[in-house]
Amino acid sequence: MAGENGFGTDHSIFVALPFCLHKCSYCDLNAYAGLDDLVPAYVEALIKEIHLIGRGTDMPAHTVYFGGGTPSLISPDLLAQLFSAIRDSFRITEDCEISFEANPETLSSDYLAALKEFGVTRLSLGAQSAQANELALFQRTHTFCDVINAVPRARRAGFENLSLDLIYGIPGQTLKHWQDTVSKALALNPDHFSLYALSLDFNTPMRAWVQRGLLPEPSDDLVAEMYEWASDSLMRAGYAQYEISNWARNENLKWRRRARVLGWDAVLECE
Repeated sequence: MAGENGFGTDHSIFVALPFCLHKCSYCDLNAYAGLDDLVPAYVEALIKEIHLIGRGTDMPAHTVYFGGGTPSLISPDLLAQLFSAIRDSFRITEDCEISFEANPETLSSDYLAALKEFGVTRLSLGAQSAQANELALFQRTHTFCDVINAVPRARRAGFENLSLDLIYGIPGQTLKHWQDTVSKALALNPDHFSLYALSLDFNTPMRAWVQRGLLPEPSDDLVAEMYEWASDSLMRAGYAQYEISNWARNENLKWRRRARVLGWDAVLECE
């Protein structure tokens, strides 16, 4: 649950909440769907582990990350218990970044207000794609309209650090579709992007479909072209790349002026 950052001073805490509405076709994580009745017992056990690890220590934590599964499926009441246990057991630094992964269709205004009250400073939305057929292939439970609606809702709740996850190298995906997804995501004006090349992992439906010839295997050359195009586009839009899959906005650039110049000021609407 917790580990050193490599410098022997501050620590990072990762809280795993492995429950989902539906497990995605590409996912090989230790996550489970249809086991909601186990959530209270899991949280109770997790709180015991938090106290056990933090007991008798003065460990400063500079980052706390809630990952899944889908953390936003956990009720505010149970989350309140987790946050209380973490603060009781660890010394949270004043500038601690507290990140929370969420599926866009699970975020009501009340839920976002609760996350803000708990001290969450960074919200990571699993958008994955702006293409309906790709989301259906992933067996995701949201649409891109859910993403479009969740972003301003999160802004109104006070979240100033918002990240979007996108996936490329999808079977059947074209460069044009990937460009459309990135452009629509840029129009939402997030503060951070995580772009992941699809991995056909063992024991996933997606890998089985490709192996059986039901889906085409992604072309390495096309995947590389998608990566290079996105990397260049994000750089020109004012995002600095700090890891192979991660870009953060460069605050020294005027986003809205750059967006207009590059044509990424589109108005996104949903019915």
